[in-house]
Amino acid sequence: MAANLELYRIFHTVATQKNISKAANALYVGQPAISRAIRKLEDELGVVLFLRNSRGVTLTEEGQILYRHVSGAMSEIQTGETVLERLKSFQAGEFSLGVSTTLFMHFVLPYVKPFMKRYPDFRLKIVDNDTYSTLRLIESDSIDLGFVSRPFNDKDYDFTPLVEIRDVFIAKRDYLDSLNASGSKEILSRATLFLLEPGNITRQYLDRYLQATGLRLETELETSNMDFLIEMAKLGLGVTHVIRNLVADELTSGSLVEIPLSPPIPSREVGLVTKRGKPLSLAADRFAEFLRTVPPPDQ
Repeated sequence: MAANLELYRIFHTVATQKNISKAANALYVGQPAISRAIRKLEDELGVVLFLRNSRGVTLTEEGQILYRHVSGAMSEIQTGETVLERLKSFQAGEFSLGVSTTLFMHFVLPYVKPFMKRYPDFRLKIVDNDTYSTLRLIESDSIDLGFVSRPFNDKDYDFTPLVEIRDVFIAKRDYLDSLNASGSKEILSRATLFLLEPGNITRQYLDRYLQATGLRLETELETSNMDFLIEMAKLGLGVTHVIRNLVADELTSGSLVEIPLSPPIPSREVGLVTKRGKPLSLAADRFAEFLRTVPPPDQ
């Protein structure tokens, strides 16, 4: 750039006002300073930009060419400043969140409506992915936030736990009675089992528990969708492994039954994950703060 931005700002103001005196008033500087700035810009560009007359100034042909381009640039700068002001006052913003369908539906979605009601001009982009894919997107700076379940290797991430979750096996009472089995080990050995796919972080957590306790299971069906597993249990087709939080109402009402394990599967956490050392945008930080501090709304 041949000249600094301030010179172009002065040039644009003079060209718009068509008068050095009016430009000086608009910029709150003296007329000599305006004249010096114009001369300096003309010297640096090597062209005459204005023709002076008794009524003020008019643009030369070269000045008109420069004015068209500078006007566009000044408009973009002003738009940028306006957007930043709106961001700072939380009137507008855009951010992206990586989350699986299950975690979004049960843990994030209840917050979205009240958040958007409070910040109607915010734009939230949801990227549907499993935990490991979400972590890769965080690492590559492709998304702002992730909502994931533990455990995972968090050496490169900052994790804010928001909800404690428990993994359980569930079934309908009628189905359990049909097995004519006593004790959790006998139930699991006789039951038709529906589990998440091995690559899923929840399934890997279960497999580590099974290995530690010596339990061996034969599965009938594996899927990537926990809501599907819940429906299979509700239909009385078998025993499924799910996050207890997702079926709390059914367990309370008795429409589903938890199969007690000894020892129980240890609890774990779900929450927000960000790239370590990377500051959040104003919009993403506001959403994270909303999740951390606002009580969960009624679903």
